Amino acid sequence: MKRYLLAGIFVGLVFMALAVGLLWRAKSTQVLDTDAADVHARKGAAYFQQHLYRSAIEEFESATRKSPRALDPWVGLAAVYIRLGDGRRAVEDAGKAVDIAKNSADAQIILGRAHWLARNLGEAEKAALKAQELAPSNLQAAELLLSVYFDRHDDAKFQESFDRVQKSYRPIEDLGIEFAVRRGEFRKAYELQTRFEHHDLESQTLRLELALKREPAQIEFYPLLIRNLIRLGRPAEALAARHIYTGSTPLDFEMGKANWLEGNRDESIRGYERASLGINHKLPAEVALAGITGDRGHWLEAFRAERIEKDYFVLAQLEDFLKTASPLDKAFVYRYAGLFDPELFNQSAEQALEVLKTEPNQFDALMILGTDYFRLGRVDDAVRYVQQGADQHPERAEVWSRLGQLVLTKGNAAAAVPLMEKAVRLEPSNPSYLYNYGWLLDQLDRDSEAAPYYERAISASPLSFEAMNNLALIESAAGHSERAVSLLNRAVSSNPENEAAYLNRGNYHAAQRSWRDALADYAHALELNPLNGLAAVESARTHLELDRADIAIEELNDALDVDPNLRDAYVLLSSAYKKKGRDRESAAALEEAKRIKDPK
Repeated sequence: MKRYLLAGIFVGLVFMALAVGLLWRAKSTQVLDTDAADVHARKGAAYFQQHLYRSAIEEFESATRKSPRALDPWVGLAAVYIRLGDGRRAVEDAGKAVDIAKNSADAQIILGRAHWLARNLGEAEKAALKAQELAPSNLQAAELLLSVYFDRHDDAKFQESFDRVQKSYRPIEDLGIEFAVRRGEFRKAYELQTRFEHHDLESQTLRLELALKREPAQIEFYPLLIRNLIRLGRPAEALAARHIYTGSTPLDFEMGKANWLEGNRDESIRGYERASLGINHKLPAEVALAGITGDRGHWLEAFRAERIEKDYFVLAQLEDFLKTASPLDKAFVYRYAGLFDPELFNQSAEQALEVLKTEPNQFDALMILGTDYFRLGRVDDAVRYVQQGADQHPERAEVWSRLGQLVLTKGNAAAAVPLMEKAVRLEPSNPSYLYNYGWLLDQLDRDSEAAPYYERAISASPLSFEAMNNLALIESAAGHSERAVSLLNRAVSSNPENEAAYLNRGNYHAAQRSWRDALADYAHALELNPLNGLAAVESARTHLELDRADIAIEELNDALDVDPNLRDAYVLLSSAYKKKGRDRESAAALEEAKRIKDPK
């Protein structure tokens, strides 16, 4: 995810600046029609800002025909193609920009990013180094160079370049954290994360402390204060604050951390054990317990968690555990670490294969390999090892559920049905197996059969909010509105930190034309995850229903900043522009919708 966001941040912000602000910095000579080219290039930059990429391309191309040696249109074209993920075309146009202005750091950065997108890492490095030579303090050039070294696994050059960066810049900081994780320096990754956020954490903590000093009854401030104190390495104060707090927010996970930092091993274990029984922290709490106690059962329990949660503090505690861990335990550690950097699934697989050398049918190792290879996109290898587990342990429900999911990944839904059904028969109270089987039946339009399995999943686990959502859709389609909204409310209550629950309930309210409730849910989803493009699109759709085209346009552009391939966003954007009488932009938005539907 982080690597995707790195590219998205760079393209969305840096190239926007290049296309709109920096675009006019360098003016070339030997032009044919400068004024006309400028007009087209400025129009292209405006369309780029509006995410109307085909129109932007047309304007930039017109500018190049008017003035082939003008820099701005080639920079603009390269920026558009980078945004659309077309590395080949981006390299071609960025190369022309560099031919015109070899000593422009901006042009070199665009050329480097185009090569990076096209996976020409050697050429990307050359361009980034040239940009740094021209503008030594340019953070975008530094980020590009670090991206190249990270992807090329050139650790020495990455570290050298990273150490030279003096200013704060979030994409570079994220790369540094991910680099430490990949190298197995888990404690360093946590320390970097805390260091980069230290100033903000200290400022926020001071404000909370002052607020509580003024009004001690504002107990709702304590949970955030306690979390911040732990991040700042002040566990004794966190424990003291916990003794004062009388609210209902669960803080067992935080107490596990604070007591561990204070050297209270037994209290730490009790905190993590209580946290594992709660809603939100089962996975990292069980991982922490596995590292503290060495009890392998905690690893098995961890990966039964219904919610994936990455926690750098817990990951950091595993670094010492790795030093003396067995190959199987190392495989478990790297399986968890793979959630932070997928490449570490390779190390998990290597350790699991070591186990199989002496124990060819070791069940946990086989299941780990199934997970690792699936995560690495090696589905056939995953099937092979899970099938070996099924051959040795046909009584284990896990193997049949996994085989069903793997077969489904390969597009064979019919073959997945008996496998998932068998998992449910063998373990009839497992909420994940019940939900997966119900979902599969749902996808095959067997709603009446799916509903009972959703209901059983809900009964088996209060965390089955996906089952609640899907069952609500079935109930709503059957005209059972009260039952549907009750399920959606339960889904939100069961997992209030997951934006999907709010998005689904918002969609229900919108279908009922309860616009205020719908907008409130969409706003909450976006508060939890500002990058949730679907929530922004549905909120914009609601505003259009309320004749608020300006708000809809703003929200749709926010959604397209995240993902330029949201077809529904463009269809709605076309309608919004139409309502505002902006027919040219309306038609351009429809062209973008066609681009997504038919990329050719």
